[in-house]
Amino acid sequence: MSRKIILEGTDGVGKTSLATCLRKEGIEVSDRSKDVISKHMLFHVDMATRAAIYETYLRDNDVLVIFMINHNKEEITRRIQARERISEFDKQANEYNVLYHETYLYMATRGMTHGKLLSADCTDLTFDEQLRLIKGLISATREDKY
Repeated sequence: MSRKIILEGTDGVGKTSLATCLRKEGIEVSDRSKDVISKHMLFHVDMATRAAIYETYLRDNDVLVIFMINHNKEEITRRIQARERISEFDKQANEYNVLYHETYLYMATRGMTHGKLLSADCTDLTFDEQLRLIKGLISATREDKY
């Protein structure tokens, strides 16, 4: 069985668009891990608890999780405002973006990623540049190159 690839990140960062394009190219990828990653990427879950849950998930599963980060607040806001329906999570997209970034840094500096959690800085990248970045991260962790 091949490694499960999961794109994670705040609303409006481009996960769904990239996942759709990657699937068309034959790369199996999921848009979010709702049962583990997204479920605990909440402000009321303290960092140590969240990181411990994620570390266990990474250690015990054949996954590659990529946190997509975009530090351009105006771009995230523009993407969210272009949506037909805006959820309460959408309204806090920039704050969640920071939470994803801080969680990655916390785990990376403590050796908790097990080589299965990566961060992709998508700030100010075009869609094609984001696609190349994500494909590069995926292929760097696999024997079969895309």
